Amino acid sequence: MKSMQINYISYGVVKTGGYRHEKCLFDALCAYKSGSNEVKGRLIRRARLFKSLIGYLDLILWSYFKSNADINIVTARTGLSAILRNWFTKNEVWIVLHNYDENDGKTKRMAFYYQLLFSWLKKAKHQRFKIITGAPYWVKYFEQQQGLKNSYLFPNFFDTKLYTPYRKVKKDQSVFMGQWSSKNDPQIIGLADRLSQLGYYCYFSTLYAEDVQSFNGSYEIICFESQATFLEQMSRATCTLALIRLNEGWNRIAHESLLVGTPVVGFKRGGLGDLLKESNSVIVNSIEEAYNCIEGGVWVLPDHDFFEKYNLSNTSNYLEVLCSSHSSQF
Repeated sequence: MKSMQINYISYGVVKTGGYRHEKCLFDALCAYKSGSNEVKGRLIRRARLFKSLIGYLDLILWSYFKSNADINIVTARTGLSAILRNWFTKNEVWIVLHNYDENDGKTKRMAFYYQLLFSWLKKAKHQRFKIITGAPYWVKYFEQQQGLKNSYLFPNFFDTKLYTPYRKVKKDQSVFMGQWSSKNDPQIIGLADRLSQLGYYCYFSTLYAEDVQSFNGSYEIICFESQATFLEQMSRATCTLALIRLNEGWNRIAHESLLVGTPVVGFKRGGLGDLLKESNSVIVNSIEEAYNCIEGGVWVLPDHDFFEKYNLSNTSNYLEVLCSSHSSQF
């Protein structure tokens, strides 16, 4: 049996939704390839952030030398170094790019980096270098707007049976405002003020302990001790908000909210629009519309087909396309 090495190269101080999506791809690919190969999977992760120029050069060099497997799953910021490392090899580079918004406040350095990355991907005449994203919106965007023909879909998958018990939890008068982030619409704090006046308890979640704020009359920011406590509180909420000002990748929190039986109200931005449309969630165009929707209290939840479409059991359907697209022509 042929031996195959698969590396997943990652970094960060917390396990974000993006990390969970990438890790799912890595685990699923290792399992998929083990049917015809002896697979050696390596998760290579540095638990830190790289913000300065020196730090980013450190990240590039580190990822360059670690991208030496048959298949290298990398993040957007390490994609170019992985491509350069494997330009004259037969190895594959799978760059997970969750979204790309030109108006998200990138530094000039990062904007230049992405243009370089896209340019090198266009130069490649083979299919060893791929863009992998989590929503149909982004596949279309990368293909049509950026000219990246090797763009593929690998959705956010969930073990849906783990969420089923939470759908039986009794609702209370609370609103989950989403994750505490600069990506939120700036008017969301004003919305929390108005909802509090209606008698709703409003809260945000965060992955960073330094963001925690006790209830101040309008909202609270909570860093949950476990995934179970996070899901339990979300399952009790009247609804979850996804009022993002940027073009979102998918929004795993919104998807998890639906899985535990809590409706979602959101803006149709990027891949989040795909999620809201597929799940029959409430799409609004302004903070005022979101307020009126919550005040009216009419909710619809997705049907069983939506939940099953994104069950972990379906990963092989997408991996079959990804793996069959390989070509070693230069």
